[in-house]
Amino acid sequence: MLKFIQFCPNHSRRIKLHKRLSFEPGVTMLIGPNGSGKSTILRAIANCAECRRTEDGATEYILLDTEAMNPRFNTDAAGNYMNMLVRSRAMFSSHGQSLRDLLRLIKFTPQSCILLDEPETAQDLDNIIALRNSMDHAAARGAQIICSSHHVAFWNYSNIVEMRRGYRKRITGEIAGML
Repeated sequence: MLKFIQFCPNHSRRIKLHKRLSFEPGVTMLIGPNGSGKSTILRAIANCAECRRTEDGATEYILLDTEAMNPRFNTDAAGNYMNMLVRSRAMFSSHGQSLRDLLRLIKFTPQSCILLDEPETAQDLDNIIALRNSMDHAAARGAQIICSSHHVAFWNYSNIVEMRRGYRKRITGEIAGML
């Protein structure tokens, strides 16, 4: 499990508010406006050897990107099990259904850190709720989930990391004003 990350100089320049982050078990949501560094954080966690991490044991980072769920646009080699599974599921389902099913079917372990970049893209509310339930299911099996999201349905019962101070309060206030 990822406990802490100190971003390298390259990523620190691109992340506006945080130069380091601590993480808890379960589901963590990175929330903030476009351009605030949510996706940058996920890519730094998954791929940057220069960012310093503190882990509780060996940790397997699994970046599940909704763009990769589309087999027509995915150009990655299908050389590993995860890529092959993602592509085969995506041929017969929407990317939201594929992601939801993957979170339920893959045997994640307590060493799994699942990174999700805006999984709610192009999802209706029913699928968003089903996807969130699948995330909770994976977390209950011991996986750690770090997710960037704009959708308030994902924020409930999550560890929240605001990418802009006051973002959560402002957005929930605006939504409450619409109702």
